Amino acid sequence: MSTESILRVLITAFAVMFIAAIAWWARKHPNRSKQYPEQVRLPKVVPFIGWLFLIFGLLMSLVSFSYAPSPVGAKITAVAIFLGGIAFVLMYRNFYVAPRAHEVAFRTVLGKEHVVPYSGIAEYRVRVMRGQPILTVKSVHGAKLSLNIQTYDVTPLMMAIDFHRATGHWPARTDVVGDAVGPEKHPSGN
Repeated sequence: MSTESILRVLITAFAVMFIAAIAWWARKHPNRSKQYPEQVRLPKVVPFIGWLFLIFGLLMSLVSFSYAPSPVGAKITAVAIFLGGIAFVLMYRNFYVAPRAHEVAFRTVLGKEHVVPYSGIAEYRVRVMRGQPILTVKSVHGAKLSLNIQTYDVTPLMMAIDFHRATGHWPARTDVVGDAVGPEKHPSGN
């Protein structure tokens, strides 16, 4: 084995271990909103990647558009990387999930807010995708929430699903689910 191939293997192994460590850290430390601690957001690595793409795409755009004989492919690639960075930053800015005792509030990556009471859940299922349990919840009004239940702590929602499986109906505000009973007031207005 040559020095080049050993170095290539070491760099690849380091990159894989670094990405695995970031994924492990993101799961162990959920990114809670400072203003509304009940809201769990996307991992902090998402805006980091977004800003990295934004800066890299901006620099590539400056070079490709200011250099006269640059190929069209370089210009398209620079703009695509820049737009991808904007998409990552906006996804982080928009998305959150806030499971509560009797409802789950969430905002999609496109910014649309939904509050789904557990009694308004029409369909739910947990399936495994690439070794990760993914919960998909659909409301009677068409709102759909799909997320990894190992990454996001949705214990109140899972307890309501267990209640539904055991009793055949969703918990009402008078039923005890978790530690909370009765109506709640939330500072986020949801």
